[in-house]
Amino acid sequence: MTHAPNFDVARPAWTLLLAATTLVGLSGCAVDHRSMMRPPGSYQTTESNTDAQGTTTERKVNTDVTVDNKGRRRQSTTSETSRDPRGLMNKTTTKKSTTTTEE
Repeated sequence: MTHAPNFDVARPAWTLLLAATTLVGLSGCAVDHRSMMRPPGSYQTTESNTDAQGTTTERKVNTDVTVDNKGRRRQSTTSETSRDPRGLMNKTTTKKSTTTTEE
């Protein structure tokens, strides 16, 4: 009596897809703990790049970290992303602000 192995090709692919989707979803929602450990003050980062089609993307991030008299940290982050494809009058800018408080 021969026994064929019980192997379903769709199950491993489905499981891998579910795990990858969950990991990406959770990483996007998570607050970077290291950023909350910064000393109080203002921080600014700017990065810019141009792709092969000539589209220039620039991202500016301003972060303000404060600590109140009870020792609670508050971090306010404002990011501005500008995308400028080759050509005239077609630049787009997106702004996003978030505030995180550590209890």
